Amino acid sequence: MKNTIKTLAAVIILLTISATALVGKNKDLDTADFIVNGIILKTNKKLDSKCTLELFYENTIVNSKVIQQNKPFEFKLKKNTWYTIRVTKEGFVPLLISFNTALENNDIVENNLFQFETELIDLEKAKYMDRDLIDFPVGLVAYNKETQRFEARDLYTQNYISGLNKTNTNNPDVAKEYVSRANMKNDLC
Repeated sequence: MKNTIKTLAAVIILLTISATALVGKNKDLDTADFIVNGIILKTNKKLDSKCTLELFYENTIVNSKVIQQNKPFEFKLKKNTWYTIRVTKEGFVPLLISFNTALENNDIVENNLFQFETELIDLEKAKYMDRDLIDFPVGLVAYNKETQRFEARDLYTQNYISGLNKTNTNNPDVAKEYVSRANMKNDLC
């Protein structure tokens, strides 16, 4: 009888330790926070490398920081919310990236980290781009059920880049000098 009680106690202790370890492991995969890591690339070494990041939630700035270009930054976002990051720098067009962190109860998140790098568009290049489109977010990030990850919506970004390449000048040669598909694909998120 004593052996049965000791065996049962040992099993209960092992189950408790296993359950604690399992809960601890699941805690690491908790999607309460969605993590965004990014780098704003510096293309002109002569210019100051500081730029301002603003995190918006419901059209209100909830976080703001000044960062150095070519240095990583991070924001933690709550799930089931829409956010926008705006990057501003004097002499450049403000860059917007939108994040939809909505998840359904049964969604499994393989990785709640989204990493990106992008460049700012200088005002000289922007003169030859669609002025209406340039105010929209360059990227939209959302959960993809198939890959179980947060990803940039490629079709949105491709359409955005394609729209930007429609020029505001009657001289296509001048526009080609400033804007090319290859450059734009490398410049944007």
